[in-house]
Amino acid sequence: MNWRAVGCAVLAAAVFVGLGLWSLQMAIGRPGCPETLLWGERVYAAVGDPTALPVVGSEEPVRLGTILVGVVSRQVYGPSGSAPSPSAEDRPGEIALECGDGTFVSYRFTSVVPTARPSP
Repeated sequence: MNWRAVGCAVLAAAVFVGLGLWSLQMAIGRPGCPETLLWGERVYAAVGDPTALPVVGSEEPVRLGTILVGVVSRQVYGPSGSAPSPSAEDRPGEIALECGDGTFVSYRFTSVVPTARPSP
């Protein structure tokens, strides 16, 4: 048995597992909300400071579903009367996002990201 080869294999496996765990920690381990948020084709910008409850408009916000922020799924809230929609045109102009640390940040619609369309 070649102990040098076994040692190199163990070292390579340890580095591979360590790098994978470090990468997952970097992707998942950061609570907080981004300054800008891409939801489908719509871009939203953060407005104001984090709050303890979701604030969207003046009435009780409704849950619209979840959105991926990195590799983490976060709750999205909209104004009272809004409903979840797969269509970007039906999404509200103002939303609130759960930040993963017990706070919420409000966002306002800023622009639409153009989608690539096949040429005729």
